[in-house]
Amino acid sequence: MTSRFKSTRKFDKQFKQLKAKASKQAAKAIELFISDPSHPSLRFKKIQGTNNFYEISVNMSIRIIVEVTTEGNDQINTRYIIGTHDDVFPPK
Repeated sequence: MTSRFKSTRKFDKQFKQLKAKASKQAAKAIELFISDPSHPSLRFKKIQGTNNFYEISVNMSIRIIVEVTTEGNDQINTRYIIGTHDDVFPPK
């Protein structure tokens, strides 16, 4: 199975709005996710109550939500949104 990586326009817009330090950390987390999605520092885990959405930790406050789907023999990893924990997981 081949892994492919892409992002949504919303993700791209949110990424550009990050402060410099957070942007650098997020870029490093994305590179690590592409090369080794199971790396422990990413704390990659499925989001409860969803079928295809997973969380990546950039740092203690910023998260990237990734939608993982399959298309033929390809696994598609779409960076969906990025923001603080409260931004991507609004209070119920």
